[in-house]
Amino acid sequence: ELLLVLQLDTLEAVRGLRNANVQLCRNLVVVPAAAHCPAAQISMKSLPLLKFKDETAYLAPEGLDEIKTLQGPLCPIIFIGDGRSGKSYLASRLLDIDSVFVSSDSADPVTEGVDMIVVPTRTLLDPTDTSMPDEGQEDEQILVLDCEGGNNAMAAIRTLVNVFGIVLGTVVVFVANGMATEQALQNLNASLAARSLIRLEGNAQLPTQDLVFVVNKNTLRYDTSALEKILDQKYDDPGRQELRETVRTAFPRRDFFAVPLMGMPDFEPSVGALRGHLVEARRPLLVGGVSVSGTQLAGLLNLLVSEIRKTNEVSFPSMKRCVIFDGFLAPLVNKLADDVRAALPQLDDYDPELASRDPRQMVVSSFNDSSVHLAHEAMLRDEARALLQQRLDGLWREVEMANEAFGNEVFHVAQEEREALASSKKLPVRQRGLLKKIVVTSNTLIVESRAVVHKKRGGEPECSDWTSTKRTVQRLEESAFECLNKLPIIKGHLYKHSPSALRSMLRLFNGHQQTRICILKEGHFVWWESEAALTGGSANGCINFFVHRAQVEADIDDPATFTIKPSAQARGGWDMADNCFTGGANRAFHFDASSCEVSRDDWVDAIQKHIEFADLAHDQLGTTRLLD
Repeated sequence: ELLLVLQLDTLEAVRGLRNANVQLCRNLVVVPAAAHCPAAQISMKSLPLLKFKDETAYLAPEGLDEIKTLQGPLCPIIFIGDGRSGKSYLASRLLDIDSVFVSSDSADPVTEGVDMIVVPTRTLLDPTDTSMPDEGQEDEQILVLDCEGGNNAMAAIRTLVNVFGIVLGTVVVFVANGMATEQALQNLNASLAARSLIRLEGNAQLPTQDLVFVVNKNTLRYDTSALEKILDQKYDDPGRQELRETVRTAFPRRDFFAVPLMGMPDFEPSVGALRGHLVEARRPLLVGGVSVSGTQLAGLLNLLVSEIRKTNEVSFPSMKRCVIFDGFLAPLVNKLADDVRAALPQLDDYDPELASRDPRQMVVSSFNDSSVHLAHEAMLRDEARALLQQRLDGLWREVEMANEAFGNEVFHVAQEEREALASSKKLPVRQRGLLKKIVVTSNTLIVESRAVVHKKRGGEPECSDWTSTKRTVQRLEESAFECLNKLPIIKGHLYKHSPSALRSMLRLFNGHQQTRICILKEGHFVWWESEAALTGGSANGCINFFVHRAQVEADIDDPATFTIKPSAQARGGWDMADNCFTGGANRAFHFDASSCEVSRDDWVDAIQKHIEFADLAHDQLGTTRLLD
């Protein structure tokens, strides 16, 4: 294998190479072909993270900026415990690098606040190690935090340091100096007291943590069950019992290590065993089930410092909101909204099918799929979904408004007319003739017009007010008579079958035929026996289609014959038959046009038009007016 080592002088160079997708160990870059980076070959220094000025806490930009650049899952391992117990040294040995964290044998405290360093997990593992990060988690980082001691008389005891330890560490390494004493348990319990500053709501619980209890500089004989034996001891003092129960509750998983004095035969094996255990026990930091990224962790740290400054307590819901909502859901909402904005339809004309291009439902479904693992955080998820819906509604409304503007453009304009009544008068249909006694209403109508505007969007058109065109028209209220002058008038000689049985027999045996002069005019079918009778006498018979509701049929067997008979509307036959013809109310009139000047079909067609005219006139005038 080829190992390429690049010594970088600036943090910017390190970040530049990290962005170029190469593996980093701060001042060392290993090309991807190298499977393992022996950490002992690397010169690294920790960065300040939490510091104090005039007893006021602040986040050091060096460490905070480094955290913000991290992308992969973060596995925090935090060292707390007795002052001057060798925490910083053991934290450095976790990386197999001397003096990553400053350590000394003086009585003065070395670490103030919290220092940190971040290394890729793979640099601490053998390539054959089964605990290598899973595929897709190659960017997993181990964040090592070294906190100032809690019992050194020359060190300030700072609440926020303990809060960092309780909130951030998935693996908490408590280092006791020399031996596992009651005082060491009390110091651990003092750190756990920071849990009381985390304000929980409802059934909320802090993330679980693993405890690794380490006796450093040990001169006694301990086995791996030493911590459990200490916790199982029974005392009459309720305070001591409560202390032990607090440790059990806070750390469901507990491990014990003893590290002898430096130089002793078991020193290096003991340090190696501790190091191996810590690397294997690493776990990503989760808040509300969400893996915390570098940017989210930076936001969480700012929240912790801000809330401790203001109220001396931290709201766990606020922590979850910082990570889950601010760090995951809000960026997801922003990304989906930005994607929708880039994909919105660009309209250049009205689109009647715009609704079919609405992406909102699909985007909300995508949000649900992307946040399904947060189903247990329903309130935050619902809030983010509502925010997304609001953003989507705003974006889509802009598209709809543009479409509405196009839709309000004029598609075409039409003119529409109507007739309004101006005056009415009564007058006879004819001055003389068959219809001279029928009176109808003649209306004078003013023609009005308006503009009808059709928009591109369709729907009901917009109409202007009606205005007069100054034109007038005459209309008969009984509209049937409007077509009176268009009715055909027919005159011709037809053979009429007599209703008399004797006459029928004479025609059959002697060839006798009744020739009649017939006229079809103004809704009447009238016949005479001769021309002389036509000019000088009364008609021999008449079918008045206004009163006699009739129907005409062409004989299907004889091309010259047709029949006029009562229609279905004439219930009971002809009305007033005796006044107009012989043969009774149910008589059917049979006519033969074989020798007529007009064809049978012309007769039938014309009679049908007069029947239709008379039927309509009957409906409009009524029987009483017709009889009058």
